Amino acid sequence: MKIRKIMEALEGRAPMALAEPWDNPGLQVGDPDETCGAILLSLDVTEAVLDEAVRKGANLIVSHHPPLFSPLKSLDTRNGLGRLLKACLTRGVAVYSLHTNLDKAEGGMNDYAAGLLGLYQVSTLHPRISRDETYKLVTFVPPESREAVLKALFGVGGGRIENYEGCSFSCPGEGTFFPGEGTSPVVGEKGVLNRVNESRIEVVFPRETLLQGITALKEAHPYEVPAYDIYPLASVSSGTGFLRTGVLAPPLLWEEFLTRVERAFNVSDYRIVGEAVGRVSRVALCTGSGASFIPQAAAVADVYLTGDVKYHEARDAQGLRLTVVDVGHFAMERIFVDLMSSWLEQMGVSPRVKVFKSQVEADPFTFFHRGGNH
Repeated sequence: MKIRKIMEALEGRAPMALAEPWDNPGLQVGDPDETCGAILLSLDVTEAVLDEAVRKGANLIVSHHPPLFSPLKSLDTRNGLGRLLKACLTRGVAVYSLHTNLDKAEGGMNDYAAGLLGLYQVSTLHPRISRDETYKLVTFVPPESREAVLKALFGVGGGRIENYEGCSFSCPGEGTFFPGEGTSPVVGEKGVLNRVNESRIEVVFPRETLLQGITALKEAHPYEVPAYDIYPLASVSSGTGFLRTGVLAPPLLWEEFLTRVERAFNVSDYRIVGEAVGRVSRVALCTGSGASFIPQAAAVADVYLTGDVKYHEARDAQGLRLTVVDVGHFAMERIFVDLMSSWLEQMGVSPRVKVFKSQVEADPFTFFHRGGNH
């Protein structure tokens, strides 16, 4: 199985259009046309994770956090990210990441976390309009050339909508043109205004293959100078967003709720803002860093579960009388490896390709208590 096919399968369930504008999910390094020998799943990509992938014969790491997060102005391979990317290339390991697109997707990170907590009636608060890096390429061809042009556009990746291929729209119309001096029109006459029957063709392209689509159009089109339009597309994805809310039925006593959190996220150290809740009924959650959603969570929930809450955000929660359980970024998102393992099995990728869960990752923070580490 080619790495590209695995990427396409995952993006069918967590489309890149859902990613936040500041995010950078997708292929980070490597050749998507390489055959995938095995996959290693990890939250982060570190040198230890890369070593683990090589030991296990995995030439593809699928991670939640993209190592190429901010635009690079230079690549110093002596240390840090540069050294890591160089090692990936020299050791033949590709890296592919699903980040905020997976957080927001239906059945993604936040839905999975809600399931681990045993929440019912799960819903998304404040769905977001997400960027859509899809474009519609429109051209106009003689009816007899329509199929040839469509075949060329489909051949370079056009017309794919989620799990459907060969998608297009066409309709008949009339085109006009006046061939001037130095032209060689395929149809019509020079020096007069021509009216000809044409088919309007519409095919969607992702950003990364749009230029290939334009090249294929020009090569397959019978006209000397083919006309074409490019439309950037925007989409509203209802039901997709970061913040989830749900109910516990029956409600849990405070200590019972904390025990469930500990088991769900395999954590024993966490921070609490606010007062203990007698009976926890309605819970809001956001995996990773969700402190920006504290005001929205306060309006609908008894308890908010997230990570990376800062001092002033904790004060805001107190002012709103919201109890927040901060289990940390790592614990909240380490569930990625189990979610991805399940998805790859459902998609039929495994057992065709071996899938391993990283065993070397650990929270970068050590919780220190007087008398020793804990």
